[in-house]
Amino acid sequence: MVMNGLVVYHSQFGNTEQVAEAIAGVLQGAGAARTVRANQLTAADLQDVDLLVMGTPTHKMNIPEAVRPVFEELPKRSLRGVPIAAFDTSYKMSAFLARFTAAKRIDRKLRKLGGKRLVPPETFHVEDNHEGPLYDGELERAKTWAESILAGNAHF
Repeated sequence: MVMNGLVVYHSQFGNTEQVAEAIAGVLQGAGAARTVRANQLTAADLQDVDLLVMGTPTHKMNIPEAVRPVFEELPKRSLRGVPIAAFDTSYKMSAFLARFTAAKRIDRKLRKLGGKRLVPPETFHVEDNHEGPLYDGELERAKTWAESILAGNAHF
């Protein structure tokens, strides 16, 4: 079976976009995979999707304000049974604060829309608070994470 993957992202400084593109590149090895900015996502983009990966930066220990309406605009249960994975980009936080990442909140919202989690949410780290750049090795780690997504679903 050929996969139809979608990587949705929001990026302010380009770091999250780089991670999204690296993930999409790996997913293309199992079929079609494309990226779309979160503010351009429509319900039609979700039709025939076999896998949805979504990522944003962590802003104030949450999903960026600009992305929150995306979840409200999607029809309820629009991801029913669709395998999902969530990631974020963030500066390195203490263990206590690391519990409050955008990825964990994205994961929860995607599951509320009916998505089925394949892998735990993941954070990719940037230097200098949130402007970046990404730490060395983070794009390679993103590719490895994407491979684990593919390995986590026998359908691909």
